[in-house]
Amino acid sequence: MEAKCVFNEVLPATYLLKVPFGPVWTGIVLVRGEKNVLIDSSHLEPEECLLPALAETGLAPSDIDWLLCTHVHGDHIGGHHSLHEKFGVKVATLAAAADALRDPVKVAVRVRTRFPHNSPPPQSYLKGVEPDLLLSEGELLEGRFRVVAAPGHDDDCLVWIDTRTGSAFTGDSLQANGTVCQGVAFYRDLAAYRATLEKLGREPVENIVCGHDYDGIGDVIKGREASAAAIRYSADRVKLYGRRIAEYLRAGVPVEDEPVSLAKRLIEDVGCGMPEKLFLALHTVSEHLKEIAR
Repeated sequence: MEAKCVFNEVLPATYLLKVPFGPVWTGIVLVRGEKNVLIDSSHLEPEECLLPALAETGLAPSDIDWLLCTHVHGDHIGGHHSLHEKFGVKVATLAAAADALRDPVKVAVRVRTRFPHNSPPPQSYLKGVEPDLLLSEGELLEGRFRVVAAPGHDDDCLVWIDTRTGSAFTGDSLQANGTVCQGVAFYRDLAAYRATLEKLGREPVENIVCGHDYDGIGDVIKGREASAAAIRYSADRVKLYGRRIAEYLRAGVPVEDEPVSLAKRLIEDVGCGMPEKLFLALHTVSEHLKEIAR
């Protein structure tokens, strides 16, 4: 994928920068207004893509009032440390997610060591930041951006809702059918993910901007009906995965310590591409196996 460091306006005063990330991209959102807010920072140092893209819009790091994140995975917070320490951009997050932001390596180890034979090494180079502002669930940042805890994909996931436009910036909290890097939707906690989808379904969401291009829903969803349909689709995928995995078990598909056979079968049947490393799909399959065993 050719790198094009350009923020494109996807909603009024709302811009999306698609930073190349292997075979896909990871998104940085810029919301312009009385206060300029960045949501996520990609996996790259800011100089590589973000700063040139900001310059194209006429902005410098000093023009950014707040840096937020949707969750502490390396493809979403790789630039946070430099933006905060080198350029002085203030960071805000939910109080319950602050420890993850302080120590992103711990988060990477948790995700990438559960299935050691099918995972890449943890991103030991990641650097955390000390937040400047801690928010409570539902609290507004600058009287505008409401923070919503959205665990499931990972424990520290957040959704930021622009209350002026009803736009929800979901990062990876809304997984649909996953990306080609995953094969299927990736969640570490099935019950929490279901609860998050139910919670989002109750929100008056007018638009959704995702952190990646998700199979089945895309990346920018406009309108209340389309947004509700994207949330329902994600919930329906969870049900489908559970049914299919139960069918595979009845058919005698083996369950290894790292359930590769089940993951491959699920991806082949309903997924969106076989990834080189299966660890993300293995998390999802293992969550369903735990539920089936209960």
